[in-house]
Amino acid sequence: MKKKLLSLFIYGIAALGLTACMDEHDEINTYDLDVFSINVGEVNTTIAEVKARYCASNSGADYTRGSSNWSTKVTEDLIFEGIVVANDVSGNLYQNVMLRSIETSGEDQCIILRIKNTCLYPYFPLGQKVRVNLKDLYVGVYSLTPEIGQPYYSSYGNLNLGPMLFSMLKTNVQLIGKPNANAPELIAKVLTEDWLKASANRTYQNTPMLATVSGTIDEMSEANRGTALQNTEVDEADAVYGKYEPLVNVGGRMFKYFAPEELHDDGYGVDRTIVMSGGKKVTLRTSTENEIAYQLMPDDSRSYTGVFTYYGSDWQVQLRDLNDIYPKLNY
Repeated sequence: MKKKLLSLFIYGIAALGLTACMDEHDEINTYDLDVFSINVGEVNTTIAEVKARYCASNSGADYTRGSSNWSTKVTEDLIFEGIVVANDVSGNLYQNVMLRSIETSGEDQCIILRIKNTCLYPYFPLGQKVRVNLKDLYVGVYSLTPEIGQPYYSSYGNLNLGPMLFSMLKTNVQLIGKPNANAPELIAKVLTEDWLKASANRTYQNTPMLATVSGTIDEMSEANRGTALQNTEVDEADAVYGKYEPLVNVGGRMFKYFAPEELHDDGYGVDRTIVMSGGKKVTLRTSTENEIAYQLMPDDSRSYTGVFTYYGSDWQVQLRDLNDIYPKLNY
């Protein structure tokens, strides 16, 4: 009987642990969990200094793949702090947490902390101050975006900078205080068309960043809203490729989803285009199978806030959740 009661008790504790990620945006007291380091050391560097040392160029990198992917293993105690300004709460930013630091000296820098876990937001709520010791982690860029993590081999056999093991939070990451919903780091930059057009702004100092642009989605223009795009990529192993995207009739008007699975590329995302008032275009990238993917896109001008990076020769944004669209969707 005692064994049975003990088994039920253990089962109940396990069930409570599982619901932490299943309930709608529930918060857990991460301070009581044996997840993070008690003390990673004293701060001795900044995000700006880390990026200048490891992300400005691939000179001296431990490994390099092309001109947009490289990383270096940190072998010393380099410790910085940042505020969580983006997490995976909607599922659109998979295994990513973005940290931002606004220093009195004028520094305003962000970097991506990649962690191998499918549910990070309860551990990294917005406004939480985080201290990171980079020793034994890797720093570099993936598709020119400054990141912290560990290298891994992709399905194509490429060595990329990927997520760090979740267990390394215990040795390398410390939470400082409680989350501050009013942290100034949570205020997004508002980007102008002139700023986005300037190629000189596409530097490692300006990516990633929390920012906002306003405009209409080109795929929902009168010329395009009734046209079903087709994913024309060919991949015999993926039956989804080659299908047309679904169109939805709402009150006699045709709408499209942000990221229907039918249109996904080999990165399991869908690109849409935000057109600003002066004609400047910004790619809106959304992963499939999250709470944003099957929301209907608006056909009017809205503001879009999220994680901005430059990919190739231009800018793209990924939303953190549906609250990053203003005015909010009301379908």
